[in-house]
Amino acid sequence: MSVVYVTGHRNPDMDSICSAYAYAYLKNLIDQNNQYVPVRLGSANKNVKALFSRLGIELPTVLKDVKPRVREVIKTPRFTVRETDPLYSVIDIFTKHRPTVLPVFDDNDNYVNLLTSDDINAFFLRENNGSRLVYSITEENIEKVIPGKFIKKAGKTVDAPVMVGAMEFDQFEKRLTAISQKPVLVTGLRDRVIRRALKEGIPGLVITGLSDPEDLFGFNFADFNGFIYLSELDTAATIRYLRLSNTVKTILNSDRASQSIQADMLFDDAKDLLINSDERGYSVFDGDKWIGFVTRRCFLNKPKQKLILVDHNETDQSVLGIEDAEIVEIIDHHRLAPPRMRNPIYICSEPLGSTCTIVYEQFKKYGLKPDPKRAEVLLSGLFADTVMLKSPTATSYDRHVAEKLAQRAGVEDMHKFAQDLFSSASSLAEQDPMKVVEADLKKYFEAGCRFAIGQVEVTNLVEIDSLKEKYIAAVGKERVISNLDWCMLLVTDVINDESVLITTGHDKESRFYWEKKGDNYYSLPGILSRKKQLLPEVLRILED
Repeated sequence: MSVVYVTGHRNPDMDSICSAYAYAYLKNLIDQNNQYVPVRLGSANKNVKALFSRLGIELPTVLKDVKPRVREVIKTPRFTVRETDPLYSVIDIFTKHRPTVLPVFDDNDNYVNLLTSDDINAFFLRENNGSRLVYSITEENIEKVIPGKFIKKAGKTVDAPVMVGAMEFDQFEKRLTAISQKPVLVTGLRDRVIRRALKEGIPGLVITGLSDPEDLFGFNFADFNGFIYLSELDTAATIRYLRLSNTVKTILNSDRASQSIQADMLFDDAKDLLINSDERGYSVFDGDKWIGFVTRRCFLNKPKQKLILVDHNETDQSVLGIEDAEIVEIIDHHRLAPPRMRNPIYICSEPLGSTCTIVYEQFKKYGLKPDPKRAEVLLSGLFADTVMLKSPTATSYDRHVAEKLAQRAGVEDMHKFAQDLFSSASSLAEQDPMKVVEADLKKYFEAGCRFAIGQVEVTNLVEIDSLKEKYIAAVGKERVISNLDWCMLLVTDVINDESVLITTGHDKESRFYWEKKGDNYYSLPGILSRKKQLLPEVLRILED
């Protein structure tokens, strides 16, 4: 099941968040093959938080970006081994299933390291480099690998070289005493060889070609502290399998244990890291928890997060990393300037006052009606974006839909509902001016000018005169931060249908037809819509 994020624009307003939430809800009803998750691209204002809290529904989470990350290509193991397992078992897995890497765990199920075929190859190369190797041999692994039985156990792991007692006795004795570390001896039933080895105090004895312990009558093993194992195999086969009883732990590349990556690492960064290394794969952790691994094959195809865009369609207004994502639908009421796409997608774009109106239409399209909670969410977004249906962007169809949603939500007095909706907003005096400016800021590039317009709704303009200097400073700071030629904030009184415009100043501002109340400060009676009333006037004076 694929996850599809449903997202509004950056600096989300109520229409953006409400339409994303409601459309994700609808899509989950009609499509059982995907999971639709509503998200937002910034902080929710106080009105939105109050709405979702009152309805007892979860506010969409913040999505920082959709850049592909390691966690999207992570592998979980089909096979695992323990560090105490015999090498024989590992070779069997690699031979039959050919994994790129094998995760290794200790006996307490704690992750230890990744094992690769390179580690096995290195072991066999060491076997043939002429030096005498030391093996880590456990009695448990001997029983797993070599057919036979113990007649005595020592109960401990033995780290020792392996020696074969097949030569003339004098030569054997000379070599036995010359070895700096006492070996595990593999021999047939050779009386003098066995007795000499027991006297030397070797850590273990493997006798080949012997299945009946009665054949050892006459040997005194009482004082021998090592293990004694009877192998059913011949000497050559016994030696080979004894070496393969060596524990996995001894062949692991200890340097690789520290070469891990985090699940949130960017796909491209992890790919470059692996390509420029000699490793076949990396362990992946989520914090301190091991969750899987990646190999080179994981990076052959870059994953693409599926997105549905609501209340916007331009990439510069959308989530970071959208160029690496797959847009599958667009639901919007703004001008169309979407990115080029490989495949045809569903687009519903209508010149209505709110995206929530369009989402309501989508419910109708599938023969469904939003339940009371979802109806209230849609009604709230509709009222917010049309300024209680008083904005010039509001259409007769928006009013029709508002009535239908009010009936579904059980709202008897729409005017009171709308007033209550906006009354949750904090006083401007209680808010950080920079956050107010950035909260619903739309950026434009027209007529050679880079400019931005923010908007904030209030229930009266009484306090703005005393706060205007702080907000003039805030738009000035935002102009510098965003490298703009001009920055403005439209403060809209949704109850009395008027606004004031705070601006950084521009050499064409004198052409505004509105009254200038002071430096960087204009009165805009009757102005409610940034899109249909303020923006056209800004474009007019820029293009004159």
